[in-house]
Amino acid sequence: MVPYSVTTPDAPAPAPTQHAGPSKLHIGWIMPPFVRELPVDAPDTETAVEQLLALATSLMPDHPAEAQLRFALGLGMQLEPMTEANVIYAGLCFLEVEGRPSGSTIVVSQLPHDSEDDGQLLRTTEELLRLAHPDDDYRLVELPCGPALTRIGRMEFLLDAHWSPTGAQESLQQSLIQVYIPLPGTSELLVFELGAPESEDWDLHSELFAEILKTIDWGTDQEIADYRTVQQSAPASAEPDEAVTQELYRHSSRLLDAIALRGRMSGGTGASSITCSDCWSKGLRSACSAQHSWQIEEVAPAGLAEVVPRVTASLAAKGWQAEPTENGMSVCLRASEATGPQAVGHTLMVTVRAEEGRIAAQVTSPCARRTVGVDSAFG
Repeated sequence: MVPYSVTTPDAPAPAPTQHAGPSKLHIGWIMPPFVRELPVDAPDTETAVEQLLALATSLMPDHPAEAQLRFALGLGMQLEPMTEANVIYAGLCFLEVEGRPSGSTIVVSQLPHDSEDDGQLLRTTEELLRLAHPDDDYRLVELPCGPALTRIGRMEFLLDAHWSPTGAQESLQQSLIQVYIPLPGTSELLVFELGAPESEDWDLHSELFAEILKTIDWGTDQEIADYRTVQQSAPASAEPDEAVTQELYRHSSRLLDAIALRGRMSGGTGASSITCSDCWSKGLRSACSAQHSWQIEEVAPAGLAEVVPRVTASLAAKGWQAEPTENGMSVCLRASEATGPQAVGHTLMVTVRAEEGRIAAQVTSPCARRTVGVDSAFG
């Protein structure tokens, strides 16, 4: 297996001017679990080596240790150039299409600029790119996170003889999409890049990339400070993925069995997309999780006092970790490794309202966002 070429944006970037105190942005996006992250932000070389070897072993379980090591070394050789190019994320996307492997790379960079006008910045970036790559396709687009410039084209990269099946250095063609996104209120540009060897699977990878771009979100330090005093209101109206919904329903069913009380059911007609509390506190507002809420009403008061202890004991025996409240009338249960791999990250919340004869339940899926907090001054 040969490491794919991980490129970095080649648009000319002027040195940044001295703006007065640019805000720190907490940038987030949702990356599918099959995109495997490279340790571009590893604290030291030893940690990076360990993570690369673990990645190579996971991706190549049927290959000999020597091949796994060579693959890890090939990836490691690209970490330093990416760090120098202000890459804040890099991932390998490996899929199986009709029984054969198919791969691409996704790289995210944060580059300085000296423009005071985001629209003009995108137009200037397009002009500079056209000079270097006149045959590529350029478009100004509007993403959910704001205006952006896309570049779609091809690039040539040299495959080292060490990796070439012929034993000689080869020139290969790679399909490429770059998306340039100005970060508001800063002198920085966020660049998302998809690269893959030319193949019939390009449409699949580009569609996946387009879905990732729709999830980009950010919040400033000031927004975070402002929103810390505001509680999250109604969840987003968009419906979560079917698989996520079905997993929520499965846990709701188990929770209902553990409550073991009869009453009139209300709510629970569907799951809703939400922003998890951690992302909300960082100023991020796009949906990253999902929740299924329901209630049992008109419950006989005599049985309510035993609900929390019974639910806690029942689910703790199945690996859920309980966090009861001081008054003993509610409990939050978090899935652990012992609960099963599909359950990890889910939380269950049960609250007993004895004076109302009501039990409220919430089942929440894990946050799907990959978040980073990157200082505008690059560290």
